[in-house]
Amino acid sequence: MEMQLHPSGLLRTDDQTFLGIDYTNLKALCRIHGLRLRDSNRYQSTEEAHNDFMNSYQNIFLRPKKMVARNPFQADSKVAPGPEKLKASESQEPVNRSLGHGRQTQETLINQMIKALKKFPIERSQLEHHSIHKMLKVFPCLTAQLSRHELQQISTIAIIETWDRAQIIFGHNGFYLILKGSVTPYTQETSKEAVDPKGSVIGVGGSFGSFQPPAGTEAGITIQCTLTQEPCEILKISHSGYAKLKKEILAQNYALKESLIQGCHFYLQWPKLSIDRLANLIQMKNLPANHVLVKEGKVCPFVAYIREGECYILQDINSLMRTPQEKGSRIKFVVVGKLGPMESFGEVSILLDQPSPCSIVTMTEVQVGIIQPDALKGLDSVTSALMLQTAQPTYGKLSQEEINKEYIRQERHKEWDHIKKRVLSDALLYNGIKQGNGKWTFIRGGGRRSMDKSNPIQ
Repeated sequence: MEMQLHPSGLLRTDDQTFLGIDYTNLKALCRIHGLRLRDSNRYQSTEEAHNDFMNSYQNIFLRPKKMVARNPFQADSKVAPGPEKLKASESQEPVNRSLGHGRQTQETLINQMIKALKKFPIERSQLEHHSIHKMLKVFPCLTAQLSRHELQQISTIAIIETWDRAQIIFGHNGFYLILKGSVTPYTQETSKEAVDPKGSVIGVGGSFGSFQPPAGTEAGITIQCTLTQEPCEILKISHSGYAKLKKEILAQNYALKESLIQGCHFYLQWPKLSIDRLANLIQMKNLPANHVLVKEGKVCPFVAYIREGECYILQDINSLMRTPQEKGSRIKFVVVGKLGPMESFGEVSILLDQPSPCSIVTMTEVQVGIIQPDALKGLDSVTSALMLQTAQPTYGKLSQEEINKEYIRQERHKEWDHIKKRVLSDALLYNGIKQGNGKWTFIRGGGRRSMDKSNPIQ
């Protein structure tokens, strides 16, 4: 076993980090019955002893403890299994108990959110909606069930409810998130006096109920409800409000896709029926910079409508390409064009199954709406024919001579920019100026240099 010393003082073996050796477990490992030792006459270890050793030898290494990230608003109360229909978020044991100042800050933030939630949604300011959204992102029970767009707008339908102690809350008509106080699961068969106070408790950060209405009540299924153990402040999202919010988000997304298609100059004269068919197929995506969208010589993987950002159109230089056997060989490209917002590509390549004459790479972060090839080929014949009539290839194939001339022009431009930067940097450095700092710095010679603000260049 190869062992080496890590710079931080930890030992490493087999790509794993450990602090040292636990000699208690090491001695116990050596006492395994049937194990062959150096000073024994046993020819070999038994199979059972060998298996025990292989399963236990990792215990002799002392490993650093892993710090588990803790939700600052997670309930500290014990959560035991409740009714079958009750969905409560279980709390995790906190890693560090000394969180006095942190808990005070948490309570302050929750109080501010409760104060904003007590207003009618229409009366809340944009800043209050933003602060509510920022706080709700901390609760896993919301982030696990809501999309990013739903979570951003959930503050427009959320309200706060105040409950006294020993009150029954029915959870079948919405989703409930506890911001203050605690509750316990409660069933129709259980009386208030029979509730075990030491049983399952849902504290701050816990939830019950659901965003969708129940499919139907059958015999034997208990209604979701809880019993408050103390005065509570509970955030409520009703089923009707959530359904209305989903419809609004779908309408907003559809309007965005429709405007994206209509903004492209190829589709200005298209009828609304054909645009609607394309809008139903679009999926919005965000792509990073320097991401290859299309490779030259291959069919486009999708049709793209650019909403934000820019892309390079590249063509390779066959005459200047090194042989594959040469060390460090790579294909060189020349920029022949750009694609910006409200432009599209890939329609002709997919419908006619033609290889793309150029490569397309994102220059900046890009937000695009894409249509997969299977969905595009599944369109009716009228829409497909209309697309072939209006759309055009992304960029025509240049001749080899034109590519070479464009490549030489761009390389000369890069070389000239490099020369200008180098000359300017040398001139500033000669006069003791460190570029980018905005101040004089004495980096040449051993003595100090006097400065005259009226004539800084000595």
